Amino acid sequence: MIFEELLRILNQDIFLLASVLLIFGFFFGRLVNLIHLPRVTGYIIAGIIFGPSLFQLFNENSLAQLDFIPQLALGIIALVIGAGLSFSLIKRLGWGLVLITLLQAIGAFILVLSLLYLFKMPLEAAIPLAAIATATAPAATVAIIKEYRARGPFTETVLAVVALDDAIAIVLFGLILTIDVKNLATFSEAAVSSLSASLVEILVALAIGVILGLATHLLVKVAKEMTDDLIIVLAVVLLGIGLASISQTSALLTNMFLGLTLINLSSKNNDIVINLEKLTPPLYCFFFVLAGAHLNLGIFTSVGFAMLGWAAIFVAARIFGKVGGAYLGGTFSGASDPIRKYLGLTLIPQAGVAIGLTLLITRSSSYYDFRAIILNITLMAVAFNEILGPVCTKIALFKAKEAAIDES
Repeated sequence: MIFEELLRILNQDIFLLASVLLIFGFFFGRLVNLIHLPRVTGYIIAGIIFGPSLFQLFNENSLAQLDFIPQLALGIIALVIGAGLSFSLIKRLGWGLVLITLLQAIGAFILVLSLLYLFKMPLEAAIPLAAIATATAPAATVAIIKEYRARGPFTETVLAVVALDDAIAIVLFGLILTIDVKNLATFSEAAVSSLSASLVEILVALAIGVILGLATHLLVKVAKEMTDDLIIVLAVVLLGIGLASISQTSALLTNMFLGLTLINLSSKNNDIVINLEKLTPPLYCFFFVLAGAHLNLGIFTSVGFAMLGWAAIFVAARIFGKVGGAYLGGTFSGASDPIRKYLGLTLIPQAGVAIGLTLLITRSSSYYDFRAIILNITLMAVAFNEILGPVCTKIALFKAKEAAIDES
């Protein structure tokens, strides 16, 4: 009775809830560190254990009150990723960057589509899932890079590929949505329309990001102190998220373009990004504990064996496709051994973008009858990849010898 009353009080007050989330995240982050796992994994496990899936310490309604925190965290993460894409870096990485990014996406798409179809999944479900397989969640990868203070050409390439990957996923899925498997004769006209819509979304995000980047640069030049810079940048990140929501475009891409604009206007703006990153540790903790809490493990017991089998194939094929595609891209472009061998491991995390793409399958789509299959498999894959992904990213950074923290 007392415990139930404590739970009721906890879920009624957002500040108590936020405090408990951070405390649990802190302890579990430290616990998994003892067995040499990244803190992100501990944060996610804490969310799963105390969230609606298991102990139900936090209910879904109370967690919804904190939904603005993941959006803010993603906005800052996107800005940091964009700020890592200076034109000098892109010029240095050159066509190799484009080749690696394209081949890891193509590898995941082809392998997932082929294996799911081979194991009797209808094409109307296999094709959208193959497109969803190309998407990568940048938050976990960036968080691991920051935790282990990784630096070097491998890390630079990882951040650049992650930045470009979701743009490819959005365009590809928009194109896939136009395919009517039962009536391919109408594909050509619909494909042009959908591809145009996807490109318009990216261009709108680019326009908003560039304008906000220019405005931020001008405001920062007027600011007298570094604290003023942080206030300005944080305000603009929030503005970017809001404008993206109103214009129905990607907040991730919008703030990525904001960061890219900011860093290329002046190298001095890099100091702003470095100082902004000081705010990220508690945001990362919030973000991943909430991510864990939102993972519905009940889905694994509520679906049939066929669905579980397809989900396992999807996860395995996606991983091999991304790792193999990155390896081929690195080989063809003459990249270094660490990039060829280990970059694909950093692309395993998958979350919001993948789930968001499934929601684009409306009643007017030829895939609508298979939406439940697509959504369930995506959710199961996200649950698995969000736990496995950070561990694989850590392994890749240490194998590439770019992690600054020695755990031996």
